[in-house]
Amino acid sequence: MGSKKFYLTNSSLVAGIIMSIILMFVVQFKVEALQDEIASADNEIAVYQDQIQLLEVEWVFLTRPERLRVLATNYLQNNGYATASQIKDVGDLEKYYLVNYEKTEVDKLALVAEKEAEQISF
Repeated sequence: MGSKKFYLTNSSLVAGIIMSIILMFVVQFKVEALQDEIASADNEIAVYQDQIQLLEVEWVFLTRPERLRVLATNYLQNNGYATASQIKDVGDLEKYYLVNYEKTEVDKLALVAEKEAEQISF
C-alpha cells in the first residue's frame, strides 16, 4: 500500500513538473511574440514621426509669405479680402444653427410618430 502511495505521489510530482515546463515554454513564446509586436509598433511609430517631420517641413516651405503673396496676386485677382457683408456675428450663426437643429428634431419626432401610428393601426 505504501509503495502505491509513493508511486502516485512521485508520478503526480513528475506530471506537475512537466506541465510547469510546458507552461513555461508557452508563456515564453507568447512573451517573445508580444516583444516582436512591440518592436514592430515602435518601428511604425518611428516611420510616422519621420513622415510628420517631413510634412511639417513641406508645410513651412509651402506657406512662406513671399510664395503666398505671389499665389494671391496670380489667382485671387482682388478677391483676396473678405468684405464686411461676408462677416457674420456669432449670434447670427447660433440662430441659423438652432433653427436648423430644431427643424431636424421636429422631423425626427414626426417620423417616430408616423411609425408608431402605423404599428398601432389595424
